Amino acid sequence: MIKVLLVEDDTIVAKIILYYLEEEKLYEVKWAKTGGEALARARESFDVILMDVLLPDVNGIDLCEKLREYHDCPILFLSCLDDSDTIVNALQKGGDDFLAKPFDNKVLSARIQANLRRYAANRKNSEKKEEPELACRGFSLDVNRHTVVRPEGEVKLSSTEFRILSFLMQHVGEYFTPKALYAKIWGESSLNDTRTVLVHIHNIRQKIETCPESPRYLKMVWGLGYTFDPEGAAPA
Repeated sequence: MIKVLLVEDDTIVAKIILYYLEEEKLYEVKWAKTGGEALARARESFDVILMDVLLPDVNGIDLCEKLREYHDCPILFLSCLDDSDTIVNALQKGGDDFLAKPFDNKVLSARIQANLRRYAANRKNSEKKEEPELACRGFSLDVNRHTVVRPEGEVKLSSTEFRILSFLMQHVGEYFTPKALYAKIWGESSLNDTRTVLVHIHNIRQKIETCPESPRYLKMVWGLGYTFDPEGAAPA
C-alpha cells in the first residue's frame, strides 16, 4: 500500500479525496486537518504528501519546508491559489508538483503515480555507479549531492530541479517542449498543464544563470523547446 499524508482543513474536500483514494485499493491515507497535526505525524513514514496551502494554523508552503527535514518523498500541493507567485514559492520551498483546485480525482491519482515513478527512478539512478559530476563551461553538477558548483559558491537543487537539469545536461543538442520534458521527468502525460515544468525551469535558471532573464545555458528555442548549451554562449 502507498502511504499518503493528506494535509487539508476543508472537510468536504478531504473526505472526497479520502473516499476516492481508498476506493482505488492502492493507498493508505492519514488525514491531518492542521499543520500541527501534520507535524505530529512528521516522524511517520509516508510515500507521498498531499499539501493544501491555506491551513488554519500555518501556511502550507512553510510547513513543506519543515516536513522536508524528515521526508524526501514527493510533496504535491493542492490549492485554490494558482497564481504564478504561489506556484513558484511552493516549488522553491520543496514541493514537487502543484495541482489547482478543483481537480479531477483521476488526475490527482495520475499525478501521484507520476511523481512516485519519478522518485523511484531518481533513487535508482542515484544508486548506479556513475560519474560524480556533470560539467560545462561555467559550472559543474555534483550528482551525489544535487549541488551546482560554481566559482562563487555552491547552490543546492531540489530533487526535481536536479532531475531536470541533469537530464538536459545529458542530452546536449536535443530539444524538449514543456510537455515532452514533463513526460520524460515524471513519466506521464502533463494533461496539458505544464506550469510545474515552467516554474522548475524558472527556479533552475535562478541558480545556474548569471542573468536568468537572458539565459546562456538553459535556453528556450521557439518552435523546438528547451535545450542545454554547455558552452554558455550568449543569446543570438
